[in-house]
Amino acid sequence: MADSSAFYNDLPILESFFEASKAENYHAMPDDWYVGVTDIVDSTRATDRGKYKTVNILGASPIIGLLNTLDEHSVPYVFGGDGVVICFPPSLIANARDVLAASRQIGREEYGLDLRAAIIPVSYITDRGYEVKVARYRVSDAYVQSVFSGGGLTFAEELLKDQSMDKFQIPISGSGQAVSFEGLECRWQKVRPGNNKKVITLLVKHNPERPNSDDIYRQTLQKMRDIFGFDDKTNPIAISNLKLSHSISGLMGEVRLRTFGKNGFQRFVYLLKVQFFNVIGRMLMRFNIKTSTTDWSRYKNDLAINTDHRKFDDMLRVVISGSEQQIEQLQRFLEEQYEASVLAYGISITDSATITCMVNQYQHDHIHFVDGSNGGYVKASKGLKHRLRKLEERS
Repeated sequence: MADSSAFYNDLPILESFFEASKAENYHAMPDDWYVGVTDIVDSTRATDRGKYKTVNILGASPIIGLLNTLDEHSVPYVFGGDGVVICFPPSLIANARDVLAASRQIGREEYGLDLRAAIIPVSYITDRGYEVKVARYRVSDAYVQSVFSGGGLTFAEELLKDQSMDKFQIPISGSGQAVSFEGLECRWQKVRPGNNKKVITLLVKHNPERPNSDDIYRQTLQKMRDIFGFDDKTNPIAISNLKLSHSISGLMGEVRLRTFGKNGFQRFVYLLKVQFFNVIGRMLMRFNIKTSTTDWSRYKNDLAINTDHRKFDDMLRVVISGSEQQIEQLQRFLEEQYEASVLAYGISITDSATITCMVNQYQHDHIHFVDGSNGGYVKASKGLKHRLRKLEERS
């Protein structure tokens, strides 16, 4: 079999997010690839207890851990708030097992959270009638995002929670100290969108019993465009409201993950280093300083651009900002479509967004995972699951 490692790198890039709703723009994942999938057990309770930042940073950790092992080719992934999906070729199977086991160990020992993890062959998924299809969408000059369709990721998530499928489960091991999570940062305060707007975390999934799912998503996106404009103005990250955190509690999520296995003194030194960097960073950005490697006058603008606030992974996921009137219009449309058994949705409305960062270089090359504060994705997922069950009962 030919080497499929370059499969994802060789895909064409979509220049518009609306192109991601068209089935013809997706490409079947090679059968020799794998799907790594994770989620945090009882993440709703954790977010209700105020651990939403911890849920986000642990949820994102497998992406950063696996990307740190890559020398050449990139791999597709998506962040879902309390977990991730990441696909990879057979050459990375050992790396992926180590990273997922390490994230599980850190979750259990540092945060008291159970991060489920599984690795499932694409061939197993396709043999059971599902597809794993992927495309690439350009968010910015520095960030090309993965989008998925075909139902295979949804099936993989079901297998993750199926206790009879333990052959795919990744056990906790002692590999936590050996895996690098370099670049994973969580150093920003919650971000308010400004202009008296709210942050909307929305999940939309077509009724599995209905055909033409891409038509449903296109209609939903068009409605959102009519209501919000659905351009940069809906980005929940308002540049003027971006503020670095200096509180110990706000930084400890990163500290505990990045210093796993270290002693108390080493952790204290890391915390001081982060606080020092935040003080320096605040000054560099305030006075628009340019160094030999970074133009700090651009950093906040690049951060806002390089966010994953719109994405597809067998459903539409968005974190956007809007006025109360716009939210009412959106909810009215969604409820009408739900009552007509066209789609199911889950929505969370909060006053701010949270950011978990993946920083390769401070000049342009940094990506930011966005969620509604207080566990936006987790709470929206609860509503989505409820409505999906109701749709199933109707059919």
